[in-house]
Amino acid sequence: MVIKYKITGLLLIVCALASCTDWDDFKKYQAGGEIVYPGRGDTVLIASGRNRTQLLWVLSADPRVTAYKLYWNNKADSMEAAVPSDLIGDTVRIMINPLPEGSYNFEMYSLDAKGNRSVPLRFNGRTFGANYENGLLNRTISVASYDSTLKMLKVSWNTPDTVNVNTELKYTSTDSKTKSLLVGPEVQESKIPDWKPGTILNYRSSFKPDRKAIDIFTVTRYDTMSVKKPE
Repeated sequence: MVIKYKITGLLLIVCALASCTDWDDFKKYQAGGEIVYPGRGDTVLIASGRNRTQLLWVLSADPRVTAYKLYWNNKADSMEAAVPSDLIGDTVRIMINPLPEGSYNFEMYSLDAKGNRSVPLRFNGRTFGANYENGLLNRTISVASYDSTLKMLKVSWNTPDTVNVNTELKYTSTDSKTKSLLVGPEVQESKIPDWKPGTILNYRSSFKPDRKAIDIFTVTRYDTMSVKKPE
């Protein structure tokens, strides 16, 4: 029994020494004192644009936050700016411009006055440019007909893509001037009382990549349509 107690006591001492060693090893990572993490904020709203992007960052309510730092391109690119004290708990608008067309992974940190930084807030976004714009197609016309009795051109439109902003319709008026008409995505039929019979219609559409986007992209070319001249 005495031998058993001695062995048990020895094991307790060894465990205690191991625990102390582990604690001492841990403490060396806190040589400058307890690690402080400023509040990071939990929400970033991304609005894509033409070779740029806008971030709306909902800040933490932590009053220690004095700045932020944002990284992208595997931390090869970054930006840093101060956060005014009156914006704590509010929203900061951040514009990254220029930012070439493509997809990006971001890391956002809150900073305090001592340089301590929060745990990272990671998110991704995308910018658009010439590649996106060159792939756009105009909203199409279903039929265009001239009512000789009413002396009116009627243009019926097919349903546009959900991110269509408008379509510009150019025509020649009865006084031989070029006129333009902006057609919204909700419009199904356009009526033009001063169209000059026998002339060609030109039209092109504009789009946003998504409803939150900050820039509008326009098809690079006009499509044309001939309307049969009335008898």
